[in-house]
Amino acid sequence: MIVLRLLILLATCVAAHGTSSTCGRICGLRPVPYSTSRIVGGIQVPPGTGAWAGIVSIQNYWTPQWSMHVCGGTLIRPQWVLTAGHCVANRTNPLSEWAVVAGTTFFTDKGPGAQMRRIKQVRIHKHYNVTVYDIAVLELEKPITCTPSIQLACLARSTVSVSAQNCYVAGWGDTWVKAQVPAEARLKEAKVLLIDTQLCNSTEWNMGRLAPDSVCAGYPEGGTNTCQGDSGGPLVCKDSKADIYWQVGLTSWAFGCARPKKPTVFMSTQYYYNWILEQVSQSTAVPVTPTPAKPCPFPREKLQQFFKLLQELLKFLKAKTA
Repeated sequence: MIVLRLLILLATCVAAHGTSSTCGRICGLRPVPYSTSRIVGGIQVPPGTGAWAGIVSIQNYWTPQWSMHVCGGTLIRPQWVLTAGHCVANRTNPLSEWAVVAGTTFFTDKGPGAQMRRIKQVRIHKHYNVTVYDIAVLELEKPITCTPSIQLACLARSTVSVSAQNCYVAGWGDTWVKAQVPAEARLKEAKVLLIDTQLCNSTEWNMGRLAPDSVCAGYPEGGTNTCQGDSGGPLVCKDSKADIYWQVGLTSWAFGCARPKKPTVFMSTQYYYNWILEQVSQSTAVPVTPTPAKPCPFPREKLQQFFKLLQELLKFLKAKTA
């Protein structure tokens, strides 16, 4: 009984730390631990798992029952979303008719955990030109509250090294956009490979169209990758030395969908790391203070309880062996 009480005491403290809603606490977890399938007609991300906690759907949003997915994005601050420039360039009324939805895998039936925010302002890179400088950040009218299923994306500095064999993409695009089938409106994900930039930019592949701000991911033989509607969504890769997954790209463009030798081209978030921080730091918004779970009172209160129980256990064992 004493041992059980000790275990419960320790478990409650671990749980208090592990379920904290403070933004960034879940940053870097593997998005989905079992999938190797395609976004193009592929596997859906199961709801309620916290997988892809940083991803958001950017929508034409009129009512909760009447909205249309436009692009993907990632939550990089409670009040800021990262996406592709072409998602918001030359668009009509992104501030009055658009919204960002987080915490859902099925955007036509958002569920109780979803949060919707209107867009306060759009900042596109000043040199944006379709396939180059294709990056933008959106400031939301008010911060999104982080939960176990809504967390911030991990943006990697240029010095971070990642595994080319362990990367993932996600989005709501492809089959829903083509067939307009509500059942296909669920978030999908795929495992992909980083492809050497020089090879990806060769004449037989992308004919020299890649700029220095780009990275490629997919498969040489095609068949697995992003498609229409996945623009702005994340490319994440595992750290080469640690069990952390970084966002290293955002979906920008490709020739068709998952064609051989035509992998998706992503804007490198490592290349734009400083630009992203500059845009966010210019905000005049009051920083949000998420409400964390009740902190574990180590090392004093709980530690005293622990040693008291441990003393009782030792006395019991000593008496039993006497």
